[in-house]
Amino acid sequence: MPNSTITFSLPKEEKEFLEKIADTNDLTLSDFVKQEVLAAAEEQSDKQTYQRLIKEHETKDQSVSHEEMLKELDL
Repeated sequence: MPNSTITFSLPKEEKEFLEKIADTNDLTLSDFVKQEVLAAAEEQSDKQTYQRLIKEHETKDQSVSHEEMLKELDL
């Protein structure tokens, strides 16, 4: 799959800061920003999924107690 380019602006001081952090991690600035943005996006997606599933659980609670599960399994 071909790569796409994303461009954004930030103050020189912030760019220099990010370059230093990237360098300490042996990454290019581009790779560092890509890694961090994808990690943040995954975290946000996980949080949204969790919140949706919690709402579904609260609406239709299908949990069973340990004792009920043992009885259901004839244990």
